[in-house]
Amino acid sequence: MARISFCDDMKFDVWETLFISDLDGTLLGPNATLPEGAVDAIRELCSLGVNLTYSTARTIRSAKFILDGVPFTSPIGLMNGVLLRDMNEGKYVSGALLDAEVAEWITTLGGEPFVYTLTVEEELFTAYKNLKNQYMTDFLNERVDKYAKPFRKVENFHTLIDEGERIIYFCYLDTAENLIPIRDAIEQSTYPDGSPRAKCALYPDNYRDGLYYLEVFSPSASKGGVTKKLRELTGAKTIVSFGDNGNDIPMFEESDYAFAVERAIDRVKSSADGVVLSGMGVLEFIKNHIK
Repeated sequence: MARISFCDDMKFDVWETLFISDLDGTLLGPNATLPEGAVDAIRELCSLGVNLTYSTARTIRSAKFILDGVPFTSPIGLMNGVLLRDMNEGKYVSGALLDAEVAEWITTLGGEPFVYTLTVEEELFTAYKNLKNQYMTDFLNERVDKYAKPFRKVENFHTLIDEGERIIYFCYLDTAENLIPIRDAIEQSTYPDGSPRAKCALYPDNYRDGLYYLEVFSPSASKGGVTKKLRELTGAKTIVSFGDNGNDIPMFEESDYAFAVERAIDRVKSSADGVVLSGMGVLEFIKNHIK
């Protein structure tokens, strides 16, 4: 959507504005945690009436752990817009899920993805066949040790389908060179009307050089879709968003104002209305621009 011109002395009406922040690379520090003092700063903002929420590629388990102690004033977007969760009620309020046949086809493309499934009870699980590289091993170990995230090793992904689980998301960790062919195969696959069967996000890791993520999800899922849904749910007249990576651009496009953090990649900065400091800088920007 077209955005209104921003100037440094502009103030946002606290009762009419929704602020949305990405987590990794934007609000979080290099150790993937909130910076010191951030929880208290967020609580102060909320006490002033600020409506601040989050949109991340992370799942509920790690997002909930990272945001422990933070008040939730609106649902948060998870897994690049696949799910929108009300953290206070402990339930998903909307979902953009992969077509079952498309998900099954993606399992035949090769590579070694982590496969995310949703049960009928709305429990989220992660499965894998093999740990292809050290990136995958480190990813699994960190999430088990730090977030107590459940992983299941399976011989065949079709087992998940046979057990009645819904495959909703794929996450590959590898070099860009190895992931580009998988991305291209998925992006070139369309329905008869030319619409995409699935959507991909390929982007570098914020913490390790050489590591790229390829995430695959429903074509109707994006941080932009979550932003539109949050506008509808909250009735916000103005949305202000913050991000750093390519998967944040759809969120920027659906925001009235968008700000890249200083560590953001160039194409994110060129899509933004301005550049702010990351971490506490995001929170200080909000505090200095509300009325």
